[in-house]
Amino acid sequence: MQEDRLRAERRLNLGLALADEGDFAAASDAMTEACALAPDWADAHFALGETFEKLGRAREAEKAYRACLKSDPQDRMGAKIRLGLMGAAPVPSRLPAAYVEALFDQEARRFDKKMLDGLQYRGPDHMARAIERIAPDLAPPVRALDLGCGTGLGGRAMRLVAAELHGMDLSSGMLAQAASTGLYDRVVQADLLTAAWAEPDKAYHLIAATDVLNYIGDLAPVFRMAAEALQAGGYFVFTVEAGNRQDIDLGEGHRYRHALARLRPWIAAALLDIVAVDRCVLRQEKGRPVQGMVLTLRKPDLLNERPVAPARNRGGARNPV
Repeated sequence: MQEDRLRAERRLNLGLALADEGDFAAASDAMTEACALAPDWADAHFALGETFEKLGRAREAEKAYRACLKSDPQDRMGAKIRLGLMGAAPVPSRLPAAYVEALFDQEARRFDKKMLDGLQYRGPDHMARAIERIAPDLAPPVRALDLGCGTGLGGRAMRLVAAELHGMDLSSGMLAQAASTGLYDRVVQADLLTAAWAEPDKAYHLIAATDVLNYIGDLAPVFRMAAEALQAGGYFVFTVEAGNRQDIDLGEGHRYRHALARLRPWIAAALLDIVAVDRCVLRQEKGRPVQGMVLTLRKPDLLNERPVAPARNRGGARNPV
């Protein structure tokens, strides 16, 4: 069996090389042989599914992706995503946690350079401006949570206002990079949809999520958890990629887009107030700008409430909310 696996690896490597050259027909033949030699190898089935997709052979692609899922039910490769985008299965309400963890673990060391230089990523800049606007309303000492902190790109702006800053991320590789910055008092590896954000009696004054919620389609649980983890009068600031559809909108780049009209009922159900909505360009992708939004939410202080003026953009005009 070890010999079969070695032969399968050679066939898969050949198939990947052929696919890189654009010869998808020959690539599919080599990958099919790899899957026959190693039928439980999820990576080989996924690569075959991608190749069949490029050939327009949807039924064979679906079969390959389902074989991938059978070999790896946690879905580290993201087969459920591909099936959803093909219309062969419902679009998932979130990306598989194992897929997100594996993706960012392998990108951790080169993440900053790739995002800032290669994709002209500006999410942290937009987040910094939003936090700067609400800073006067944050009564010190401020406890803050960088949700999905990644390597710490968004943590720099938070550290300027926070006496205590925590970071949470699903990827251990990204957390190692974040810890090395010295920005955080504590970092925790956790899935934000299943872990408690705050310790009992230690709610946060500020929670921020930069380029994190793009990997979750149904954000209703996120807003409920934010409301639970915030102190009265606390703020939740986050970015999303902007969309127009009212249903779950998953793009080919494996990131969700959210329409403001879809976000509003989820936010209202969590009893959070919208303070500001800033339209922006988050990054470039394939030479085109990715449109996004920065939303600033506030948990009302029902015992000692006072009006919060809408934040202003750089031009001075009030943001429509």
